[in-house]
Amino acid sequence: MYTIGEIAKLSGITAFTLRYYEKIGLLPRPRRQHGKEAGIRQYDDADLRFIRFIHGLKQTGMKLEDISNFTKDGCLLTAQREADFDIDDTLHKRIEILDQHIDELDQRMKQLEAVKGIALEKRAFYFNMLNEQKSKAEEEGRC
Repeated sequence: MYTIGEIAKLSGITAFTLRYYEKIGLLPRPRRQHGKEAGIRQYDDADLRFIRFIHGLKQTGMKLEDISNFTKDGCLLTAQREADFDIDDTLHKRIEILDQHIDELDQRMKQLEAVKGIALEKRAFYFNMLNEQKSKAEEEGRC
């Protein structure tokens, strides 16, 4: 079992953020030491994997609302598979969320490439200015 501080270090998510995710329902309420509401939060390896999964989605820029829908459906997938239930709608919804997220990532990548191009042009411009200054200084030094 892990404490919230240990989970924070292992997952790369601050304890404050973990508490926030719990508060908004993105994370299920963790077990508490001695089963008391005021007890220390306790997490296991499955919790850590789930938290890392959420963190991975967040690092790609996915919105918390979409992560919530995505993970909620993910939990349903496991339950439905065990119950031999039709999961087509859930799978289509997950694919739709990922398709939309991939489109947003593609748009951001294009924007970043454009900004990078401008930065590269500016850098080349300043290198040219620097070289011109050096050449000018060398010519003045020869006279």
